Amino acid sequence: MPQTLSREYAAALAAVPERARALLEGAIDAHVHASPDPYAARRTDSRQLVRMAVAAGMAGLVLKSHEYPTQPLAWALQEETPGFRVHGALSLDQANGGINPEAVEVSLRMGATVIWMPTFDSVMSRSRPMPGREFTTPPVPVVDDRGALLPAVHEVLDCIRRHDAVLASGHLSGDETLTLLRESRRRGIRSVITHASFWIPVEVQQEVARLGGHIEHCAIASTRPNGDEVTADIVQQVRAVGIEHVVLSTDLGQADHPDPPVGFGQWIERFLAAGFSAQDVGRMVRRNPGELLG
Repeated sequence: MPQTLSREYAAALAAVPERARALLEGAIDAHVHASPDPYAARRTDSRQLVRMAVAAGMAGLVLKSHEYPTQPLAWALQEETPGFRVHGALSLDQANGGINPEAVEVSLRMGATVIWMPTFDSVMSRSRPMPGREFTTPPVPVVDDRGALLPAVHEVLDCIRRHDAVLASGHLSGDETLTLLRESRRRGIRSVITHASFWIPVEVQQEVARLGGHIEHCAIASTRPNGDEVTADIVQQVRAVGIEHVVLSTDLGQADHPDPPVGFGQWIERFLAAGFSAQDVGRMVRRNPGELLG
């Protein structure tokens, strides 16, 4: 364990059951947060996060921010950690210009891997209470009054396809997600429903899977007070969709949650405890995210 990592982290990682730690080796966290962050307190900074993941034997991660493009940061950290893959990304929220094809083009030219549709600034997210967040700008729509994708969204999809990058659905509604991913898969774009258990019906997940898309389920869902109940529901969704389409990630990095690699190990253990084989869980944390991210 590198000296830059705390004894507390080492102890927390060691407390993860051995069978889960074995699957954490080679795993890829396709959705994780770290500081700097303009609004939220984060568990650790991005450099420390990468060092933690390396110490856990992981193969890579995707740095996500709702407010800024992470590819420059990912590029710098990648230079420091040969043999470990740090992916950059962009969320199409107001701070990044909303549905901004030029911002997408710039990020992808610099090597970003994932483009998220609007998250906290989506129409669906803004319709729900978000304690601690105040908004002075309008939400970012992706469809018109008829439910058709806006022209700027088509431009973004053109750009993602041209650069062979990944489309993530962000915080869209079930209907918006299905409309978007039907079009993205028609274009052959690698696509994933973001933390599908939050608000995407299993029927939508199944259709996206049939189209060749991926379905993401995040460890953060299990940290809620009803985490066992939520996890049981997610297990049912995974079985309904099929493990070959599922990506397990964390969406962790919040100050009051475990360090993301520790939380990832705990998430893996929950699926092993639910009866999934080590081979099946390994596919959902290694092979599937590896295929998604290319």
